[in-house]
Amino acid sequence: MGQQRRLPEAMGAEADRIARTFPSFRDFVDAALFGPGCGFYSTGKVRFGYGGDYDTFPLALSPLFGRMVAGYAFRFWRRAGEPAHFELCELGAGGGQLCLDVLASVAREARHRPAWNRFARSLRYHIIERSPALISRQRAQLGSLGQQVRWTATDLSQGHLRHMPLSPCGIVIANEVLDCLSHHKIVSRRDRTPGVVFVVPVVPSAVELDGVPLVRGWRLDERAVSYRDLPSLLAQPYWREQVLFEEVVLPLNTVAGLEAFLRRHYPEFFSERTFRPYFACPAIETLVANVAGLYDECEILWIDYGDTREFHLATPPSLRLFAGAPRSGASVYRAPGAVDITFMVDFSVLAAAAERSGLGVKFFGPQAELARRSDVVVDGTAVDEIVHYRMLGWLLTFLGAGPERDLPAHAGRLGNSRSSPGGIRTDTRRALAEFLGHRRSNFKFMIMSP
Repeated sequence: MGQQRRLPEAMGAEADRIARTFPSFRDFVDAALFGPGCGFYSTGKVRFGYGGDYDTFPLALSPLFGRMVAGYAFRFWRRAGEPAHFELCELGAGGGQLCLDVLASVAREARHRPAWNRFARSLRYHIIERSPALISRQRAQLGSLGQQVRWTATDLSQGHLRHMPLSPCGIVIANEVLDCLSHHKIVSRRDRTPGVVFVVPVVPSAVELDGVPLVRGWRLDERAVSYRDLPSLLAQPYWREQVLFEEVVLPLNTVAGLEAFLRRHYPEFFSERTFRPYFACPAIETLVANVAGLYDECEILWIDYGDTREFHLATPPSLRLFAGAPRSGASVYRAPGAVDITFMVDFSVLAAAAERSGLGVKFFGPQAELARRSDVVVDGTAVDEIVHYRMLGWLLTFLGAGPERDLPAHAGRLGNSRSSPGGIRTDTRRALAEFLGHRRSNFKFMIMSP
């Protein structure tokens, strides 16, 4: 099974060799999530919802959450003067449930309310998705409703946006997108300057990996897998568990632009004092800059779990980085490619990125604000409706029906007492209480606009 241990810090020519040959912590996580043929998301094997790998609020509160997003978009469209062409753009649409619920909600309201009918005629749903495998899943989920959707396969967190065929006016929603952006791991070095972590996958000499070239001469008794060949290793579950993933700390200038990013957001790291490991995500700045250019008039909604810089400075790393189920304590090196890896979002960086991109933060706080601003009432009737949908989804999963029928379900979850109507109702009430802020929650809601 993959393990972790710390190598001494590297400098000079040795640091250059490591940086040329092996992945940074950020690139290791990205390969585990999106590497071709091996990533948790790129393979399309992740199962969403009850009995799956994890839940999100669009799933746990379906169809209520989609109704909130539809109501929010409708009210913004009215304030914008009811433009003839309007887009609702979702970043990273997962299994497509939010899109399905939004379009169904709009169609239902349009049948009875003239203003909503005008809104429905102007609306186009746009999904921007990095994983082609998930695009296929979304198309299967939406069925004939997919005719109302446009897909763009791209990663807005990488590179500068050139051209996107979007409307002048729209809403962008990103639910649990920021937490799966890959982060660099920043640590305090022995001389109290910040360093960046790289990962060396080391293979004991007794182990031979099929089809994975090894870097010879790493040590007398060990060989290593290069960054180029890491996807081949992660694609083989048995072999990746024979590997010892070692961390080595290199100077910040090994990664272009990383020192400048840290000086913008965390200058105290350079003040000759030690600090807790920090997970830095320069890709947030790129993502926000690209999203800012999608529409001339828009609002951008971010919903994710995280907190401000004070939280990130004071909280142990184990409460800011998760592999598999949150709070499980599992290492990111235990089963890379087989489980999700997520980070607590640094909303201070997100707000600063908005300012650099010409955006203003209109709201930051609990996600219950989405319900208030969409004029959706959360009451006992809403709970009953959610439970009904939840039961239907559980039944389809149990029977192996629906767009995820070919994916393995977590039988332990499907067969336990939580699968009963009473258990599902309890889970629904708990999720609503968390969403509304009646239970402690790390989820936050941020609204940006030009």
